Amino acid sequence: MNPEIAGYNLVNTLTYIILLIVACSIIYFILRKKVEFDEKFFLAISPYILIGVSLRVLMHQIESGNLIIDGITKTADPMQLGFWFFTPGVWILTFAIVILGLLIAKIWGELNHKRLFIFGIIVALPLVLFNLSKFNNWSWFIGTVALIAIVTYTLCWLINKFTPYRILKDPLNIFIVAGQAIDGIASVIAITFFNFSEQHVISNLVINIHPALFAGIKLLLAVLICYSLDDYLKESINKHSNKPGKSLNRKNLIGFVKVIIAILGFATGLASLFKMGLI
Repeated sequence: MNPEIAGYNLVNTLTYIILLIVACSIIYFILRKKVEFDEKFFLAISPYILIGVSLRVLMHQIESGNLIIDGITKTADPMQLGFWFFTPGVWILTFAIVILGLLIAKIWGELNHKRLFIFGIIVALPLVLFNLSKFNNWSWFIGTVALIAIVTYTLCWLINKFTPYRILKDPLNIFIVAGQAIDGIASVIAITFFNFSEQHVISNLVINIHPALFAGIKLLLAVLICYSLDDYLKESINKHSNKPGKSLNRKNLIGFVKVIIAILGFATGLASLFKMGLI
């Protein structure tokens, strides 16, 4: 999401979706027997979300002319430094940092979540602090963060309290709802009060009806996705109760899907939130 910039159409949106599915399939195939995809893994990988978001926000500042860094200009040439600060280079760079973090965390045997997290923080912290130093809109930023926390907590509590579905049973569900809350609420506020526009063609169709509808649909879909995945896992465990290995594989696959959905929500939502802080 950028102020008055439309960057996506149906063709490149579908292309990015296909590339995302292919990339995720490869990652899962490589890591499925080595990593347990649970809330501990998500928390360990969370600094890398901040790395990608921070690089994307830097890209936004350079594109808008508010930040000039010698040698960094938008280019399609991967041999030039600027390529790695703009799409798609910025995401390739982020992915490479994640792989490096995983390798460092695996040097001494089993995946070490603490080591993975610390390496990510070391890389992310300077980028995040630099972006925060450019903030001009702290009141809206802090207020939006507080609203997102309240909405996420209230929604999860109401579902857990007044429905048969125990959404809080899996902490990854909270991260999924929080990610979509960040994306939806930050988008609504940025579009309504700061003249932002949505780049993604599908999201833009909903926002054109009403921005608040976009946030509502994202939260509803987040809850439905969590319920569907948990229900599928429950049925799979019951069906394969005599095959614990198969049940564990299904559980890890569901965990991986949840981690990816949570990452996508946080990545897009935090980017919008950071950009709003720059105004």
